Amino acid sequence: MDLIIKILQLRITKIFLTLLFIVFLLSLYFCRHWYSIQYHKAVGFYFVHKGDKAYKNREYQKAIELYKVALRNYPGHSRASCNLGNIYVSFENYYEAVNSYERALKYSPNFMACRMDLGIILSEKMANYDKAIQEYGRVINAKPFTINIPLVYNNAKAAKTNRGIAYYNMGLAYRGKSVFMGERSHISRKYLRKAKDSYKNAEKYLKNDYDNTFNMALTDHMLGDYAAAANEYCKAINIYPDRFEAHYNFALLLRSMHLNKESLEEFEKTTMLLDYNGNKSKNKYIFGIINEIKRRIMSEGGTEYLTNHEPITSLGYGEITYSKGKILAENQKDFNMNKMLKCTYGKKKKDKNDK
Repeated sequence: MDLIIKILQLRITKIFLTLLFIVFLLSLYFCRHWYSIQYHKAVGFYFVHKGDKAYKNREYQKAIELYKVALRNYPGHSRASCNLGNIYVSFENYYEAVNSYERALKYSPNFMACRMDLGIILSEKMANYDKAIQEYGRVINAKPFTINIPLVYNNAKAAKTNRGIAYYNMGLAYRGKSVFMGERSHISRKYLRKAKDSYKNAEKYLKNDYDNTFNMALTDHMLGDYAAAANEYCKAINIYPDRFEAHYNFALLLRSMHLNKESLEEFEKTTMLLDYNGNKSKNKYIFGIINEIKRRIMSEGGTEYLTNHEPITSLGYGEITYSKGKILAENQKDFNMNKMLKCTYGKKKKDKNDK
């Protein structure tokens, strides 16, 4: 009896395997297109893996060829298309970069990092501001799926940061469009105000961000709102006291406001930072402005001020070093240059009003 059962089991197994093989053959015949897709998809993933390895090793030309083979087999691999776009950007082939980004977004519309890259290239390299603003708007209005597992994973913060960066880049695009429309025209000022609104929105997500604050100040400066620009330049300086751009623009603004003594101090800070960064060619131009400001101060009866004034550039007492986020004098390590570089414009103004 046991022998009969074993024989039946073997026959049933053989019948089942035979039927399974027949079904497989039939599926090959009737669903050969699906099998072809899966085969090419597997080949695509293999070449993407090889391309990623070359990309990581900065073998960009090799990565391009591998990604192209991968995308011929599996066009829907969005990350490969986006990486290909990034490589084209490094080669300054912006048209191919845009094509690659758009192909990635065709298959993955919610690939927001890629959409951001597309907007940046459209705005900063191709001056296609309208389309760039549309792309940034899609990033801002996106509703990404967020996961919050306490102490393990939380992508909500990254989503907010992306929204802030999109607003910031939108501000840059509006400002670029403003410049393109012509200086001081009505339409130009309209886009400058849109840029300012974008920076304000970015500020909600990017707290104490130097670039956003600096560009807000620059936009106010271009709009002729000197009081607001002064406050924003001051904020930017206090975020990063060792960035010469904010000091330089603030000095120009103070000169326009006929605050010559304050302007002189900011220009001196600028020259010190340019010396530190080894950019002495710009200093020749700035020293010419400093001499002009000194003549202004003298014409206003400020000879005594200039006589007693110790230039900020002399406070270094030798070479300057950068240590733990602070600029220090080489032979005076306890002297905190960052403290001296900080902006006190608003405080000084308040003190004067109190008096």
